[in-house]
Amino acid sequence: MRAIRRAVATNVVVALVLILAACGPTPTPAVARDRAAAWLVNQFGADGVIAASFDPDLDDLGGTASAVASLAGARTGAATARRAAEALAERVDEYVVDGSGDDRPGSLARLVLAAEATGLDPRSFGGGGENLVARLQATMRRSGPDRGLFGVQSPTYDGAFRQGLALAALSLVRPRPALLRPGQGGSIDDVPAVAWLRAQQCDDGSWTPYRSNLAAPCAFDPVLFTGPDTNSTALAVLGLQAVDATGAVAAGPWFATVRSDDGGWSFNGGSATAADPDSTGLVLGALRALGTPGDDRAFTRLLGFQFGPSAPGADRGAFWFPPFDGSPPRPSLLATNDALLGLAPGAWPGVIDR
Repeated sequence: MRAIRRAVATNVVVALVLILAACGPTPTPAVARDRAAAWLVNQFGADGVIAASFDPDLDDLGGTASAVASLAGARTGAATARRAAEALAERVDEYVVDGSGDDRPGSLARLVLAAEATGLDPRSFGGGGENLVARLQATMRRSGPDRGLFGVQSPTYDGAFRQGLALAALSLVRPRPALLRPGQGGSIDDVPAVAWLRAQQCDDGSWTPYRSNLAAPCAFDPVLFTGPDTNSTALAVLGLQAVDATGAVAAGPWFATVRSDDGGWSFNGGSATAADPDSTGLVLGALRALGTPGDDRAFTRLLGFQFGPSAPGADRGAFWFPPFDGSPPRPSLLATNDALLGLAPGAWPGVIDR
């Protein structure tokens, strides 16, 4: 759904008057980060969980887990984040297990990040003592053409993204997980989880969500509606950099070639496409991890999606995603979490580690 949502939104044009009304004067990245974190803190309920935007009677466990890491990266809201992580620890299976009874690697990775961000033990998480690290490692495919890939679920739309996320999460765990320890004389590039992600990289340095045929050149697939995209590439970069693997640097020049004329990045990339806050935030995070932080134009474009002081009180500090139908923008938890990754004061995920 992330990929479909972003791909469609790249063609949406939002009226400038809406942007100006929502955002006001552009703040500095540090001020914007503090405002976004303050908005996030106010989204947690008394039970420590954030309600789903589409139905306040439901809980957004994934958004909550991401927000815990976001607050740690923003260096604020420690008590709120800790309470949320403890609440998530009591609902691990509810969040992690899919409809087929299999663990979702991305969800486990989010919980590992939340645990590391709040000083909890990802190997003994919550009252039930859940070993998130072991469960995540157990999802890795041990044989076949996708040996090393985390998760039995289809990787068609999120393979590289979830692999990078899992590697980033596991990079924080100490002692280092077994699957990230090369054999004697070996390299981190050779361990299956890393080798899978490196093999998926396109010749131009980018990543698609998933390449079933590594011999075929990377190109847009009009049937699956997939191709090289900024989100898959950003998470692949973050994961590889986090474990000190090679291959990520080649993505830097690719990001430059697919930058929007407005200074940010869209999901599919391209100079003529309108940027969105999620893609721009993730790319800025990836660039920082590569040691090439974004420029003022990129940050200005990202902060153009933030509700400023003139917005209604409940919206101030949040980031909004361009509406599909031209309606007024609304706060988005996903956009705010992704934007905060790009605004973090250091390389992610190391910046969230306690």
